Amino acid sequence: MNLIEATLSKLSNIQYYLNNLEPTIYKDPLEILSYSSIGGHTRHVLEFYQCLLKQCADGKINYDLRKRNKSIQEDPEFAGTILAQIMDTLPDCDVRRKLKLEICYDEDHSITDTVDTSLERELVYNLEHLIHHLAIIKIGLFIAAPRMTLPEGFGVAPSTIRFNRNACAQ
Repeated sequence: MNLIEATLSKLSNIQYYLNNLEPTIYKDPLEILSYSSIGGHTRHVLEFYQCLLKQCADGKINYDLRKRNKSIQEDPEFAGTILAQIMDTLPDCDVRRKLKLEICYDEDHSITDTVDTSLERELVYNLEHLIHHLAIIKIGLFIAAPRMTLPEGFGVAPSTIRFNRNACAQ
């Protein structure tokens, strides 16, 4: 499985719960998630992909410039539309494209830096970021929608799945 296929596979996990979750469960804050919501984590991940896909045409990526669109975190149908746009765009990406990543790690936004990267490297980062947030979302789903059966491997890194399979085989 190549990087795009792996990304699409993990993104389909979002579509699964968007299709199977009541809107109030999606948008309501959960104590277990430090009062963030499943929708909030979904928005966060989707906006990283939006940033990457929109900004890469200019050759510069700055994840701090994401929109933070509340509609994505409050409306699962709208989030599904954004997800579909991302999934439709990914297969056409030139992963070898060279990019500059603009970063700023101080709270005053007074010190910025630029790092050489590529679309491929940023897709790897975003996939790891997605898996991490799916793991957090899984915790929220266990509490807020305990009867929901999640797809196998939901929120689990492929390396962990392989390790667990090998451990069971031994």
